[in-house]
Amino acid sequence: MNNVQTAINAIRNCNTTDELSQIYEAFKLQRNFISRTAIRSLMVGDTVKFDRGPRRGGWVTGEVIKINTKNVKVKTSAGIWNVAATLLTQVNDTVEQ
Repeated sequence: MNNVQTAINAIRNCNTTDELSQIYEAFKLQRNFISRTAIRSLMVGDTVKFDRGPRRGGWVTGEVIKINTKNVKVKTSAGIWNVAATLLTQVNDTVEQ
């Protein structure tokens, strides 16, 4: 059984709202940890890409111009985007010769 299925089973076995509240707090702490880890891996000047979403479609590539507490400002040819760090993927700029 994988981690996700184990977590789902634990949630289904909760009998009180206090138990669910503890799970929710752990969820929020882990989400913050993942977000901060993603932000620490970026630096101003890095080239990144992100998906514009199902309605707009396609990947957008740009340069990190500012790193905020929760979001990253990315300058692209379409303007400046404020994107959550967890949605960004670093692009390797090295060109093989």
